[in-house]
Parts: sequence; structure tokens; C-alpha cells
Amino acid sequence: MRFAVVVLALAGCHGASAPPAPGGLEVRVSLGTAPTDGDVAIASVTLRLGQLAAVSDRAAGDARATVSNLELGLGDTHQLTLSSAPPGIYSAVDAELGTSSDAGLTVQAVWNAVRVHVTLAATPFDVSCPSPARLDPGQRVALTLYGDPARWFDAIDLGAAVSDVDDEGIVISDDDNRALAVAVRDNVLASFQLDCRLD
Repeated sequence: MRFAVVVLALAGCHGASAPPAPGGLEVRVSLGTAPTDGDVAIASVTLRLGQLAAVSDRAAGDARATVSNLELGLGDTHQLTLSSAPPGIYSAVDAELGTSSDAGLTVQAVWNAVRVHVTLAATPFDVSCPSPARLDPGQRVALTLYGDPARWFDAIDLGAAVSDVDDEGIVISDDDNRALAVAVRDNVLASFQLDCRLD
């Protein structure tokens, strides 16, 4: 009788173990916090990714490896599991900053006590990882995309901005100070880094 109790106890312990993590693709998208140095103090950020597709040697734009409509503020992280993502060697992401109806990025900041408002329209971009990761059936690969706001205003001459009479501070967009908008957009896209690894 004592032997039967021990066997049942051991069976119960074995059955209570956590199930293995599901295979597939883990997509993590993170935005850093506001930088604490420099001439521009970033107060708030709204970054929208209309779409983000993981790229492998077997597929690009496969719906099973695609996420849509992500919105991030400063310090935010989204983590999504795509358990049906197809096997392959994953090396990049194709993304869309914004959508046809929503701006890709809105930034409120202050420069020399002057308000700065940046609005960037939809822009496609891609980011590669330095070391691709192979996803085989039953395995799990993590793709981590990280954007760093500390670099967004590097080499941007806000003193060259022109303000309309109805502007509050400096407005940077495709309609106002377009050349500065292009420079900020280039900095934003260059700030993204991608890490691909077995999880």
C-alpha cells in the first residue's frame, strides 16, 4: 500500500510540470526611453507600425509571420507569439512605419525652451540582423526589434526651422520644414536594430 502511494505521488509531480514552450516565432518590438542628455528633450512619442513581416530564406510577407497595428510609446514593449510561422532561416523584418490613414511617428519635444512637434508620414523600411537564426519544426526563434530615440535628433539643425504664423513652436512634417522631416525620418529608421536568435 505504501508503495502505491509513492508511485501516485511521483506520477502527480510529473504531471504538474510546466508544458514546454510552443515552437514558432516570438516577435518582440521595443522602444527605448527618452534620452537624458542632448539639446532636445523628448516629452512623448507615439510610434505606429502598420505592419511588420519576418523575412526568411523561404518566405517574405507570409501572413503566418506577420503582425499588424502595433503602437508604442517611450519605454514600451510588445511581445507576440506566431506559433504557425513557417520554418526557415530568419534574417530580417520588413515593416511599415504608419499606415495610409495614420502617421508613423508623432514626437513632442522641447529645444531651447521652444516646443517641437514632429509628424512623420507612412514609410516602409527593413532591418537585418547580424546573425540569422534557423527556425526548425518544434523550435522557437525570437526576433527582437529595438528603436533608440536617443539618436533621432542627431545632426538636426532646429535653428534652421521656419515657423508659420499659426505654428506653436517648431513644426516638422511633410508640409512644414520638409528637409528636417526627411533628416529625422532617416535618423529614426537608422536607430532600429534587430536581433535574431534561438530562444
